[in-house]
Amino acid sequence: CPVPKVATKTLLNVILYIHVRDLINNLNNNWTNIDNTKAKIERAINISKFIEELRAHGVIIPEQEKPKSLLEFLHMYLNILQFGQINKNFPSRLINPWRLSFTFSFPYFRLQNLSSLSQIFSSSFTRTIFVRHPFERLASAYKERIATLSKDRIEPEFEYDEIRMEICYKRITSTKLRQLMLLKDSCRSIIPSFEDFVRYIILATYVPNGIARLNFHWQPYSTLCQVCKFQYNFVGKYELFDEDFPQFLKHFNITNWNIEKRNGPSGLMKWDYQKYYITLPNDLICQLIHLYNDDFRLFKYKVHDYIVNRTGLLQNCHLIKTSWKEM
Repeated sequence: CPVPKVATKTLLNVILYIHVRDLINNLNNNWTNIDNTKAKIERAINISKFIEELRAHGVIIPEQEKPKSLLEFLHMYLNILQFGQINKNFPSRLINPWRLSFTFSFPYFRLQNLSSLSQIFSSSFTRTIFVRHPFERLASAYKERIATLSKDRIEPEFEYDEIRMEICYKRITSTKLRQLMLLKDSCRSIIPSFEDFVRYIILATYVPNGIARLNFHWQPYSTLCQVCKFQYNFVGKYELFDEDFPQFLKHFNITNWNIEKRNGPSGLMKWDYQKYYITLPNDLICQLIHLYNDDFRLFKYKVHDYIVNRTGLLQNCHLIKTSWKEM
């Protein structure tokens, strides 16, 4: 269960590599493990279209190197995922495979072919999760998804534009002013404060199944990845990525992976995330602690790594009553 930010920038590329590698193995040796419905779609795949999409993203693929079958294409794609190029003779720029439409075209394995789904929970299956400190993850989600407008993004993400506007409208108590803002579409360019963002999240948890319906960028791992149910036997941490990731590669027998080519590192330091919590009211911090309590407990994270100079806060959280019901 990889999750942003380490997921989209690094780990999912490796998991996609493992998936494609397993597809090749099953296409060669055990076709029954490939979903038949998906397989029919695969036969109609326009490989030339996929090649053009890769070229449009900066991957050099000469005509004489074009694959002629799905199997050849998958072998070529493995090299692109691992080395960023089809081979050493044609250097290309790194790509983000999650911006490629064909990433979602590959067939899935049929888990139903297992004698029992309980096999997934056996020691012969590796159940992997990479986690990040809940408060750093939340601050990062705010900075990258909410505090960054569409015009400043590489690609627009309309879902977060809608969230940003929803927070803005809810902060306007006057009905007339809200209607005026709506008509002028003024909220589209207003970045809500981190405090307003946190209030928006907390309020969303008050409805039935609210936590399970939170956006996956800030939904607790315990819910998003069903931590207690899956009993992950490989747990990596974003903070220890340089130590845990090589162990992950070794476990799956992946060699020559360039660990240094992590896509899009932010370059931010711990303080860049700590500062978001400096002015956050105690009642909101307490509610965040409650929301992410299982993540703190299961992955041994400490609140005081990001909440500083709040002596006695943890002891008093159960005494603090929220002074607001709605934004």
